[in-house]
Amino acid sequence: MTLAFAPPKPPYANYSGVGKLKLSDYWTYFQAMQRNPLEVWGEHHFSIRLAPFRFLGRSNLLLNDPAAIHQCFVSDAGNFIMNPLRQAVLRPFLRDGLLTAEGDVWKTARKAVSPVFTPRKVNGFAPLIRDVCESAATRLVDKAGETISVSDLMVELTLDVLMETLFSGDEALDKARFTRGICDLLEISGLPHPFDLMHLPGWLPRIGQGKSRQVIRDLRDQVGAVAAARRAAPSPEAAGRTPDFLDLLLGAGLDDTAVIDNLLTFLAAGHETTARSLAWTLYLLSRDTKTRDRVEAEIDAAPLADTDPAAWSGLLPFTEAVLKESLRLYPPAPMLTRTSKAWSLVAGLPVPAGTDILVSTWLLHRQRDIWQQPDEFRPDRFLGEAAAAIPRDAYLPFGLGPRVCIGARFAMMEMVIVMACLSKRLRLDFAGERDPVPVMRITLQPDTGMPMTVQPR
Repeated sequence: MTLAFAPPKPPYANYSGVGKLKLSDYWTYFQAMQRNPLEVWGEHHFSIRLAPFRFLGRSNLLLNDPAAIHQCFVSDAGNFIMNPLRQAVLRPFLRDGLLTAEGDVWKTARKAVSPVFTPRKVNGFAPLIRDVCESAATRLVDKAGETISVSDLMVELTLDVLMETLFSGDEALDKARFTRGICDLLEISGLPHPFDLMHLPGWLPRIGQGKSRQVIRDLRDQVGAVAAARRAAPSPEAAGRTPDFLDLLLGAGLDDTAVIDNLLTFLAAGHETTARSLAWTLYLLSRDTKTRDRVEAEIDAAPLADTDPAAWSGLLPFTEAVLKESLRLYPPAPMLTRTSKAWSLVAGLPVPAGTDILVSTWLLHRQRDIWQQPDEFRPDRFLGEAAAAIPRDAYLPFGLGPRVCIGARFAMMEMVIVMACLSKRLRLDFAGERDPVPVMRITLQPDTGMPMTVQPR
């Protein structure tokens, strides 16, 4: 098998052993967590299916076994609730939005937004997504020869897509200010506070998080203003348009706080994760020009102009495989966590109540006994027999179970359309002094700028 492009990885930790941690191992862990949580893993973690361990007096279970993951997140999901550390990072920002709510609050929110993400509704968004992407491609062609930040470009583009599709092109949001706030928040609060890592009480002040509270307040004020402006506007029927995501939220019986929570969740998560995934994909193609040539040839040969863009993925199987491989190497949600409510047995291991269940998709997607050449960029693994051979629940870019990402179908369709519209007309060549290394800040961020030069085709 020929060598393929293997993008840079962060350095991995060296621990004294497996299972029982020594004092030096705690020091290694806390240092890594403050630099880049991807660095907490040692090389041995990529070759083990299950690893029970004690950490600061708590029971933990690291899972890289697809069957065990299915048990905890699907078949026995009721016994595994949201993990306190995850909630400590996300709840100050998203409150009771769909990503962080639990129990009846989550059920109400899920019911409120589900009508937006039916297959028929999602497919109906495709022409709007195409129009936004073609406009972006036209603007980029006018920048031929210039070097741009692809990370910034994708953040802007995916937010434009959301505003056009889910919010009927609503201009009440200051997109530049909102994007700046999201980036600031991820930089400030994208890592768990040391007190949260030690599971200290929430009433203890988290020193250094004062600025994040200001950013959160401003973001919530922004989306609150959008919701208030829509409440004061004519109804969709009176305005002669189909109800959109925001209309459904406002009409679902949610109070103003719940509307803001869910509006912020979809604006933040819905564009941030997709934007990062697209940027990583464009980076991978710029470093593997043979694969990029193959993508371009497929797109050029496809009758896209005569086909509903909702069906483009059927015409572009290799392009979709490239996106799936990018999601494998750079999973949008690099850590899935739960905590057990009651004692249970997982893959033959006793799991006491209060055990933290850890599934790192960064590890899972690179497991040595599941994936061939796991660190290499090989899109063909998602085609034909190779794709069929991937074990169920070994590939989880959008999570799984009842809490699977509700916008997964929308995101995949959007990314295919973006790639088709851009690749049809231009190329983006990486122009950085060194390749970026992923850093975990809730999502996977590049540790340097991702500059690329625009070249029209």
